[in-house]
Amino acid sequence: MNVNGFRNYFSDQIESTRELFHPGQLNKRTPCKLEKTLVREIEVRHEKLQAVYAELDELGPGMIMQNGSGDSWALILPDASEPGRFRYSVFRNIGWMSHFTTDTIDEAVLEAFKSGFTQVAPRDTLDKLSATLEWKKGCERLVHHEAHQRGAMSFDDMLAKFEEIEAKHHQQLLVA
Repeated sequence: MNVNGFRNYFSDQIESTRELFHPGQLNKRTPCKLEKTLVREIEVRHEKLQAVYAELDELGPGMIMQNGSGDSWALILPDASEPGRFRYSVFRNIGWMSHFTTDTIDEAVLEAFKSGFTQVAPRDTLDKLSATLEWKKGCERLVHHEAHQRGAMSFDDMLAKFEEIEAKHHQQLLVA
């Protein structure tokens, strides 16, 4: 898919929907209620996607998108492990969760959008979250979670490390 294809993803869906209801007769008939409803829903998605791309055009890499409930975010950035490619990295208030790598920055935005990150988040979202205790504990847990995923640590050992992290931070709060 070319770069414009990513930005016009939902426009293409609108045309496909119209063609589905009336093959070979585009703009020559009155749409039925179902077709109108589907097209309007897709138009709303298209408008939201365009707002996200407008933020990308203004800010570029580093743009943050959020899900509808505002409890998960996706950071758009160059992929450090695959030069020349891009990714969106998902995070929550407890730290990094996952990432998805693409060939272009526009594709990363579209894939994040299709994964539910449909709104532009405040630009200081990551700065605010990364200053919290929950984020710090999450980043400490991540090392052990990754070790477990690689097979270098058992599930029980991972949970024991999580408990140690909680106890350490609880003790720090009592001292403070």
